[in-house]
Amino acid sequence: MDIKSIIDKLLPILPIASIVAVVIIGITYLSYTLYRKRGGRKKASFSQFSALFLLFGWFAVVLVLTTFSRGANFEGWVNFRLFSDYINAWNQWSLSELQLIVFNMLMFAPLGFLLPLLGKKTRRIVPILLISLTVTLSIEFFQMFSRRGIFELNDILHNTLGSVAGYFLMSAIQDVLVLRKIKVQSLFKAFCIPIVFTLLFTGALIVYSAKELGNLSIRPVFSQDMNQVEVVLNTELKTDDDTVSLYYSDQIHNIKYGNDHAALLQSSFNLSQKGSIRKDGYNRIWYLLDDSGNELIYNYNLKDGTWGMYPESYETVSMAQEELNSLREFYEKWLLSNWLLPKEAIFSTQDNNTLRWDMKQSIKKIAFEDKDFFEGFIMLIPSENNHRPMDVFYDMKENIFVREVNIISPSQAYEEILNGNFYMYNNLNDGDKLIINDYELDYTFDSKGYYQPVYKFIGLLNDQDWEALIPAVID
Repeated sequence: MDIKSIIDKLLPILPIASIVAVVIIGITYLSYTLYRKRGGRKKASFSQFSALFLLFGWFAVVLVLTTFSRGANFEGWVNFRLFSDYINAWNQWSLSELQLIVFNMLMFAPLGFLLPLLGKKTRRIVPILLISLTVTLSIEFFQMFSRRGIFELNDILHNTLGSVAGYFLMSAIQDVLVLRKIKVQSLFKAFCIPIVFTLLFTGALIVYSAKELGNLSIRPVFSQDMNQVEVVLNTELKTDDDTVSLYYSDQIHNIKYGNDHAALLQSSFNLSQKGSIRKDGYNRIWYLLDDSGNELIYNYNLKDGTWGMYPESYETVSMAQEELNSLREFYEKWLLSNWLLPKEAIFSTQDNNTLRWDMKQSIKKIAFEDKDFFEGFIMLIPSENNHRPMDVFYDMKENIFVREVNIISPSQAYEEILNGNFYMYNNLNDGDKLIINDYELDYTFDSKGYYQPVYKFIGLLNDQDWEALIPAVID
């Protein structure tokens, strides 16, 4: 979730949230005034009322970001595996996952920062912990029962740590104001949590940078429990190791590549950029305008290196084969002149409105020929009135041969299946039956753009199609 996405979610509700907060503060103030007039002795300061107002505003913002900005798309999902988000961030090598961890802490820092201003009882660590746990647990339970989120221990941990970090910072500030000097102990507490996470993420970056190959998103966050799962093998497995080719593509996890092709589309078809680049998971999104003010979306996917440009909506128009063939010449010339199309690509048309170019390679050639190759496809819906395409999707990659690598045997890869070391969207359950009918060598991109060999196992899970990828390169 980037800053612009957060702002977009908050802007529609800020006026209502502000009105509600003012009403609540007003009711609280009137109640306090009546209390004092009737002989109440406890006084409330301006700073206490200000902190209360800010806490109400903070709580409204948190509820919107964590709950009400989402649809009811979750069905009682829970995640009791602590630190699973760290493993997932490592496997994906995803900056957005790391940002989410930090964001969950920053989101609750105002709670710990403001609570000490309410009174003496909230100036100690124990009440801060209890209140923070109560608030984050309430939100997690509400997310789960409303189906607007997942109950996660990781969120509870990071929310509480963020609140504690805010409390330590406020404590250091109060010590300076009261004692008129900086206490080393308070200063250490104020910065200990940020420093720990800075060292953690810096260490991960150093380890990652020192590796030749990137991380594989096909690795599971946790192993499947195979104790109560029946596994049937209906194929023979080779027991010999092998040596195959390793490749590299500069299209993967390369924001410069995405930027370059956004610029190419703008210069080729007289487009201008509107606003800043948006982030949505692995997608980087540009908004472009043509001469008539029509908005187009250009999307580059970091994970698979694909990009495309399209309007939010348009009517597809069928064209005769002769018309499509006549339009082919212009677009093919543009693709070739910008090194986007291999000359050997096979041309075809589909759906009476789409130009398509394909390049396919057999796994045998990829694994054993040790030479550069193109693979993928390009789909383009031409425009009748001008040269700008209505829709274009680019998934053509040039893979550069790097070197040969040793890989494990199929039988060793099968052991990983038996041990549950494979990714599945839904967990296996007691009584499940997994039938493995075949396997094959395949390739997938890692987070540094290397095209790595993997084993693909194919079969049935409870009579439904099933497959899993197992990393093959020997570390």
